[in-house]
Amino acid sequence: MMAHYCKRILVGFILLLITAGLLLVFTSHLDDFDFDNTIQQELTFESQGNTLSGTLLLPGSGQPAAVAVIIHGDGPQDRYSNMGYSPLFNTLTDAGIAVFSWDKAGVGSSRGNWLDQSMPDRAEEAAAALRFIQSRYPGGTVQVGFLGFSQAGWVIPAAAGQSHPAFSVIIGAAVNWRDQGQFYQKLRYAQQGKTPDDIARLLAEEQTENDRIFSMNGSKDPANRSDMTPDRFAFVAKNYLSDSSADLPHMNGRVLAVWGAEDLNVNARADACRYQSALKDNPQADVMVVPQAGHGLLRAPAFNYQLESDWPVLRRWHFLYSGRDAYYPGALNLITDWIENKKPDLTPYLPVCKA
Repeated sequence: MMAHYCKRILVGFILLLITAGLLLVFTSHLDDFDFDNTIQQELTFESQGNTLSGTLLLPGSGQPAAVAVIIHGDGPQDRYSNMGYSPLFNTLTDAGIAVFSWDKAGVGSSRGNWLDQSMPDRAEEAAAALRFIQSRYPGGTVQVGFLGFSQAGWVIPAAAGQSHPAFSVIIGAAVNWRDQGQFYQKLRYAQQGKTPDDIARLLAEEQTENDRIFSMNGSKDPANRSDMTPDRFAFVAKNYLSDSSADLPHMNGRVLAVWGAEDLNVNARADACRYQSALKDNPQADVMVVPQAGHGLLRAPAFNYQLESDWPVLRRWHFLYSGRDAYYPGALNLITDWIENKKPDLTPYLPVCKA
């Protein structure tokens, strides 16, 4: 009797697992993490003595309406950002927009060292990638432009001034490196439970110390920052004074700058207003702030973290389950429609800026 009862429990448990597995397959977006519906072309191009290796993802038809040249944010990112870009890339290719993305210098199959690069170096590399892809679609038959994140905000404006992209999409950009560092660290301290007075004191001390080391006349002495590797120190020293203000008014092509209102890495509202001011004379420029979205336009608070390392394991699984649904609803469709020049209504997302 007991054996029969245990057998029934075991069968029920197996059926439960099968049902759960079927639900996972049919309700998840796990297919957003493969590229089975795309045509993949492995390509290399040259920039500043480095051979850079990437992939051109084409929609299944092989005939894209546009190509987005991807400009990474900070860190040693490969062409798919450890598969984190996959839902976005699949959304783009499903809309008929091809994607070209490459391993950063010294990452994956690319030569060089990304930490040796200044922002002007990155801009030169981005412009080289754009021209390389444009050469594959001569005569302007296919729109080729930039799409980038975070640190790309110091890259794309300069690159778009020295090349001729059809469009530039910039997501989660800061204007000033020093200001962004203070904003980021302020929220970091708040998350650690520090008091407002302590935060103000610490930020003032850090700004003074960083300026002493990294400013125009700073010491540039790595011994003063034992928390950084020599390569990282040199990277910060090259880029500490980065500010895109002078580049923004001179961008060629259409411009879409987008922030998530709940961004924990950059001051979304302040930087959106800076962009709006800098681009005021560009009739082809649009600026938008998406509510309830974080740094990469992922839904907040569900996926709103400052660092990838902050993500709990269960939240990573949640992202894999959600795929493109992890983004704020409608945000990616707005971007694809804008790239294809369908003139989506951005009025609900316009930033509110002081005159």
